[in-house]
Amino acid sequence: MNNPGVKPLSLRTDDEGELTIRVTNDPSSGQVIVDFGKPIHWLAMPREQATEFALNILRRSAHRVISAEIPD
Repeated sequence: MNNPGVKPLSLRTDDEGELTIRVTNDPSSGQVIVDFGKPIHWLAMPREQATEFALNILRRSAHRVISAEIPD
């Protein structure tokens, strides 16, 4: 389902280009940290990269091996 509030990348004039994304965790607080290296207003990525991004967050947050089926 398309979000009517999101323009296709080809129509965006506010794309600032490449972004560094780091997913880590703070051992003292246990919080998962997603560091973009700069303030951002929006984020878009190919489906494969989004899957890897989500998996990186799960890897940092899971205390054990998890298995899940993702519905469409």
